[in-house]
Amino acid sequence: MLGELYGGAVETRMANDYEELLRWFENDDAVPRTVRDASFQTDRFDTLRSRLSAAYKGINILVLREGSKDWFWKASIRELDANEIALDIHHIFPRKWCENAGIPRDEYDSILNKTLISYKANRKIGGDAPSVYLPKIQQEKQVGLTNNEMDALLSSHAIAPELLRADEFRLFIEDRRRRLAALIEKAMGKQVNQTLEKEEYDTEAQEQYAE
Repeated sequence: MLGELYGGAVETRMANDYEELLRWFENDDAVPRTVRDASFQTDRFDTLRSRLSAAYKGINILVLREGSKDWFWKASIRELDANEIALDIHHIFPRKWCENAGIPRDEYDSILNKTLISYKANRKIGGDAPSVYLPKIQQEKQVGLTNNEMDALLSSHAIAPELLRADEFRLFIEDRRRRLAALIEKAMGKQVNQTLEKEEYDTEAQEQYAE
C-alpha cells in the first residue's frame, strides 16, 4: 500500500508477485521483488489528499494501530467504529483558521493536517485555532480532561501537543511528517526516502490519487 507500486499498469507485476509469493511461503529469504522495491518518499505526504488513495488509507491504519483515541469520547477510534459512532477524517488545524491565516490549501489539506476523530469532536473544533478549541473540548462536561490527559490523546494521533497548542502550523506539519515517517519505517522495515523521485510515479498513478 505504502509503496504504491500498483498505481499503474499491474498485469505483469501481479503475475510475478503471485509466483514470488508462493516461493516466499517456502523460503523466508525469497522476498518478493515488490516488497524489496517498495519505498516511500516523505514529500509524498504533501500530495496525499484523497482518502481513496491506497497510501492514504495505509497511513491512517498505521495511526489506528498505535491506539489513537478520540478527543471527545476518549475511547479508541477502533472501539468507536465497532460501536458505530460517526467518524470521519478531519483537519487538525481547521480549514477556516488556515484560510484566515493565509495558509495555502495545498499545505493545509494534506494528510499531515488530518486525522480520524468522531463527528462530535469535530463539531467542537469548528473553525477555531487549536489553542482555542482544545481547552474548550477539555472543559466539556462529558470530557473533563487535564492538559496532560488531553496531550496523551493528541499524542496517540502522532501529534506534537505543544506545537498544536501554540498554533505553530508549519512546525507542526514538519514534526508530524517525521512522526508519520517513523510509523512507516516501522511497518515497512526500511528507511523512508527524504526526496521525491517524481519519475517513479507515472501519469496514471498521479491521476488516480489526485482529488
